[in-house]
Amino acid sequence: MIRREGATLLLKYAGEITLEMTADLKRRLDAELGEGDVRVVVIDLSAVPFMDSSGIGFLVSVNTRMKSSGKSFYLYQLSPAVEKTLGLVQLIGFFTVLPDATALAGVCD
Repeated sequence: MIRREGATLLLKYAGEITLEMTADLKRRLDAELGEGDVRVVVIDLSAVPFMDSSGIGFLVSVNTRMKSSGKSFYLYQLSPAVEKTLGLVQLIGFFTVLPDATALAGVCD
């Protein structure tokens, strides 16, 4: 599900993020980014039970793309599996993680 709130794009994904899914996610995100002034992207990963290396690569790519264009990128409510995966590859610190709705509200203003 993709939802816009002003200049913020919220993407909530439920299910595994694997090689089969990342191309579709990238296509959908690219389409949304091309449709107006998006300054913040938030990806809700609370319902993701598994993420492989292509999913990690997708998140790294979006983060790098947004930051290099002076925009913001956040991960929201990591599932335990995603948090463990990002921790194992030592990338938790690479991302800005919003742990709860209060933190999310702060970036959506």
